[in-house]
This record gives sequence, C-alpha cells and structure tokens, in this order.
Amino acid sequence: MDKRDSSHLKAQKMARIRDNNTCQICGSHSHTAGHHAVDYQFGGKASTDNIVTLCGNCHKKVHNGTMDIFCIK
Repeated sequence: MDKRDSSHLKAQKMARIRDNNTCQICGSHSHTAGHHAVDYQFGGKASTDNIVTLCGNCHKKVHNGTMDIFCIK
C-alpha cells in the first residue's frame, strides 16, 4: 500500500473539528480519531466527506468487523 500524503491527516483533523471531537456513533469524546469511511487502500479520498470521527472504542469495533459505518447523503 502506498504511503498516505499529508492531505489525509489534514482531512482527518478538519473532520474532528467539524464533529467537535465527538464520536459520531456513541457521542464519546475519548481518544477521538478520523476514520476513512472508504479506506484509502480502496480509493478513499482525503476529504472531510470521507472521514467520520470515532472514539477509540468504536474505531476498534469498526476495524475488527463488529461494527459497520455507512455514509448517508
């Protein structure tokens, strides 16, 4: 997998600001991070439209497959 450029980090930071550093699943403010809805390795863009703020617990659940996220527009 190619290395991500700084645009992904900037998009994650902007999404966390947009979401007030609040997990968009459970409302927690603990250890929030930006998560790509469509993963970078599958062509996910470095934009706030593709980033959702998740707490550490929910982020782990998404990555281990026990929780799914969907983009609704």
